Amino acid sequence: MEISQKRHSNRIRFRFGDEELEYQLQDSSGSRAFSLPYVDVSRDRQTLEERNQWLRNAGLLWLALGLGLTAMSAFGDDPFRMSFWVWIGLACYGAYWLRRTRFVLLPSEKGNLFVIDDAEGTRIIQEIESRRAAQFLQRYDFINAEESPQQQQNRFRWLHREGALSDTELQQRLAMVATSEATTESGAGSADSDASRHLLN
Repeated sequence: MEISQKRHSNRIRFRFGDEELEYQLQDSSGSRAFSLPYVDVSRDRQTLEERNQWLRNAGLLWLALGLGLTAMSAFGDDPFRMSFWVWIGLACYGAYWLRRTRFVLLPSEKGNLFVIDDAEGTRIIQEIESRRAAQFLQRYDFINAEESPQQQQNRFRWLHREGALSDTELQQRLAMVATSEATTESGAGSADSDASRHLLN
């Protein structure tokens, strides 16, 4: 599965593999690409608004030039008239404020993932979050008799904080740990080490 985004000079591609996300960003300053497991994407969300600084600088420069020429016209012998550089400067500065790109940033161990904040961006984030939760459950959602009850409870609470378990699922896991502990204490636990770890998904 692959989803691409495009806005002004930004080109972003997300390729969703079974185990890893492939990310590629290309803009006016260069390009970057890397891949990473879904669990390495943070739940934190940041926002960034990008504007074209060249339009702002050129607009201010031409505004200053136009106002200077207009002032000279006002004190000269020729009839007063507004310099056309004023209008060009205003157009550039207006474009600077209107031509913008808003991103949602997803931090990861290899750097921020830039997602353009639009309808397609919402779909990308939802897909990442879904695959991230599934990968967390695949790796860490199990009952392990070799761990202490406290260790297992801490692991399930961590999965809950990471968004992989709902409130109801967390309570179910904690209840299973309590039941497993009671069974072990009563002497009914299995001594077979191969059966000590049971995946829950």
